Amino acid sequence: MAWLTWADDATLIEEICQALGAPAGWVRTAGLATELAAAVSRPTILVIDEVERIEPGTPGARLLEEFCHHGGDDLHLVLISRSAVPFPIQRLRGLGHVFQVSAEQLAFTPAETRSLSSIVLGSDDLAEEVHELTKGWPVAVRLTLSWLSGLPMSDRSKRIAATPLFDYLVEEVVKDEHEEFLRTTARLPWFTDELCQAMGVAVSREELRALAAQHILITPCDQGYVVSTLAREFMGDVGRVPVAAHWYESHGFVREALAVCDEPGHRVAMIERWHASLLAEGHAAELVRACVAVPEKSRTCAVDLAEGQARQVQGDWAGALECLRHVDATDPAVAWRMGMIYYQRGDYKAALSTFELAGGFDSSAFPLPSSDRAMLLAWSASARWLVGESVEATQLAEQALAMATLCQDERAAACAHTALAMVTHDAGDGAGSERHSALALAAAESSGDLLLSARVLANRAASRAEEARYEEAIADSDLSAQRADLVGAPVQTAIALHNRAEALMGLGRLDEALADFRRARDIFSRVGSDKLGHPLAGLGKVYLERGELMHARISFENSLKHAEQLQNAHLTQTALAGLARVHAVDDPALAVRLAERAVAAGGGSSRVDALLAAGWVWAETGDRTKAGAYARSAHEAAVSRRDRAKMAEALELSAFTVAESPGGRADLLASAAEIWAQIGSPVDIARNAFARARLNGSGLDEAEQELRRVGIRGPHSSGAGLLRAITLLDHDAVRFCVLGGVRLSRCGSAVEWQSRKARDLLTWLACQRGRTVAREAAMEILWPGEEPASCSNRLSVALSTVRSVLDPHRKFGPGEFVRADKYSIQLVGLRTDVEEFLSAAAEALASEDEDLLVAAEARYTGDVCEDSPYAEWLEPLREEARAVHQALLRVLASLAEEADDPDRAVRYLLRLLERDAYDEAAHLDLVRTLTGARRHGEARRRYRLYAEAMRELDVEPAPLSLT
Repeated sequence: MAWLTWADDATLIEEICQALGAPAGWVRTAGLATELAAAVSRPTILVIDEVERIEPGTPGARLLEEFCHHGGDDLHLVLISRSAVPFPIQRLRGLGHVFQVSAEQLAFTPAETRSLSSIVLGSDDLAEEVHELTKGWPVAVRLTLSWLSGLPMSDRSKRIAATPLFDYLVEEVVKDEHEEFLRTTARLPWFTDELCQAMGVAVSREELRALAAQHILITPCDQGYVVSTLAREFMGDVGRVPVAAHWYESHGFVREALAVCDEPGHRVAMIERWHASLLAEGHAAELVRACVAVPEKSRTCAVDLAEGQARQVQGDWAGALECLRHVDATDPAVAWRMGMIYYQRGDYKAALSTFELAGGFDSSAFPLPSSDRAMLLAWSASARWLVGESVEATQLAEQALAMATLCQDERAAACAHTALAMVTHDAGDGAGSERHSALALAAAESSGDLLLSARVLANRAASRAEEARYEEAIADSDLSAQRADLVGAPVQTAIALHNRAEALMGLGRLDEALADFRRARDIFSRVGSDKLGHPLAGLGKVYLERGELMHARISFENSLKHAEQLQNAHLTQTALAGLARVHAVDDPALAVRLAERAVAAGGGSSRVDALLAAGWVWAETGDRTKAGAYARSAHEAAVSRRDRAKMAEALELSAFTVAESPGGRADLLASAAEIWAQIGSPVDIARNAFARARLNGSGLDEAEQELRRVGIRGPHSSGAGLLRAITLLDHDAVRFCVLGGVRLSRCGSAVEWQSRKARDLLTWLACQRGRTVAREAAMEILWPGEEPASCSNRLSVALSTVRSVLDPHRKFGPGEFVRADKYSIQLVGLRTDVEEFLSAAAEALASEDEDLLVAAEARYTGDVCEDSPYAEWLEPLREEARAVHQALLRVLASLAEEADDPDRAVRYLLRLLERDAYDEAAHLDLVRTLTGARRHGEARRRYRLYAEAMRELDVEPAPLSLT
């Protein structure tokens, strides 16, 4: 059993970690509660006293709430509070998981008071009076009996009457010899006899043991003793003892020393001595509090630096920069820290300016080597690499490593090796990149800097994902996120999530990748980081894979804004390449311009993406010569970078742009299929198999089913790439799409609208689902509030435009697609994706055939007319289609669970949550599915997201055991 008393959130969390056997410094991880509970190997009782002092929503309150909801079967939590606990427990109580003991139930019975009176006083003559006076309150009974035992028997009955009990009892129990001792120790986190002697308090070890045995004035704790709540409240705010701060520090208890220190000079000295280790151990919040407590006149440059770095770790960019604005920005110690803040924020231009001002672009500016100068050179190298200056970055990184070696500084060496890992990977030297990453990680771990090791792991994960080493990349990302959580660094957590999502995409786990990209986006957005553009581009890539082109376009456009603002060449290429693929469907000329911009944006890891996008876009226009040239360039670049995934796609592009015969095309596709199989990417395997089946005409149904199983909607929804290239070989009839965004295609090519009103008219007619509608109703939709007489001719023009768009060569009669007379209009004979979806879904739900269900779900490429979110006349069809899609997902998730296929179940449940983030049943099903699959880490993360969503609605989360 462990008994803890609240002092502050950080102390409580660390004491809980220590009580449950966690390693030193294991604090502030988002999954701390379940990780600690999972580590408990035998029945354990954890008692938390003074819970009424914990504020709702604080880290301490959240930790206790998570213990209550999923603390496991071996951990039993006892909360002692004078008021309601700081989180809802109604659901827990309803499930019988809460045993609540009130003050009345804790009170002694008259018989118990008599028994204790007989033991203490040798008689129970006054037991009735004592019980009546104290109402059986145990502490009051114990105090009263202790007081009476010191009085002559003849005076006891007189003295017990008509006296304010509490104050009098404490005054009587707190003897003169105890008062100085209590006044000195009342506000200390804990104390020992050695500390008391250092403070000049005459109390022996035996006296402390005797007092603690009474459990009235002091109680034992892990480190020694602590003054009881009753005595502390009686003593009041007695201030702090300077000697205690020095004693704590000299014995290695820095956090306790900072908590009790009231001498500005000593506080400043401790901050200067210990700020690096406090940050490395994950105590950024305590360091900020210590710095804030320093009076303005006592603040030094070191205090500003320490507070700035601590706030940067917490993601408080504005606060960090405010702390550093008073210091000398040309000092390397200041410059690398300030530039790192800009770097982590994503403002690389400001980071470069800061580094350059302090001489970070030239090691010759530093006649004498130092650790801070080495750090400045290393961070300058990383920043210059990000803006595409690889040669300069390599030179700076090598200079940084040389200086770090001279200074024997592990942290600086780790930063230098990290920069070298990035530039060597960019140059296609995978082995060199891996070697520098290993050296960087070893140096970071040797220095004890968890945040730095998290950064190294995240960078290595990104490199490994590019080399299609997806499982290794996921493992690195998970470890990086865990370490970032340990030190409370949200930006680094978001970077790890982003890299994990990239690897998940490679493994075809698109829905999980989407969830991680969204979490990374939300974290960057919350802390105000300009790195937001990276997960936005990641979201665009997932949407593009899934055929949700409107969402892809919006994500890539927003990513491009961030990339261009920050002059990030790598991100600019990625966003432009993605936009080019999206616009190939509706505006091939714009797609070509975007692709050419992407190619011209620079070299590096994103250039292969740009070359491939340009090849597919030029193939869309029919220019095989240019497309083939880009295919060859992309293949050469991918080979030089050991990027197997891009090699395979370059072969697929060559199949449609370079191959001179069907046999040559088949051979190239087969070669690409071999690479996809080696990588183990189910999405790309399925896409390649579909293309080959479409070309040779055999196994097409099975290939299409597999395509949909892995989450690809189908060839008609794809941007520029393999599936669209296959589609262009097959000339379909006119097709009108409203799921996702409004699109009209003829013979596989997008149709451009010359009239917005004609487009809106066709969309509205499609939403009527074949019903005959009055002309006046159409006029009100297109020209709301205007007189019908003034709109009649305009409606006729719009109808004529619709007919000409649907049948430009007048192959059919005027009533082939749109039938109209003087009174009504009806849309007939036009294929719409929403009708195809609803029809397929109805058949699938009625039959419960899994293949039909999968095929129907794959047809849903987005909500009806997402590009017109405020049109009320779209709502009925939009809500109907959305509800049907959710019904499909629920059935598919249920079937997957019954088939013991957790991966498929997770995919469908994530899609449900993508559409409705507050679907409690889907949240809980997802957590249970992950737990059943023994994916406990993911289950814990998903439970936390569920709990956060419920708190936003002021709904108490359902408890769930994950053990």
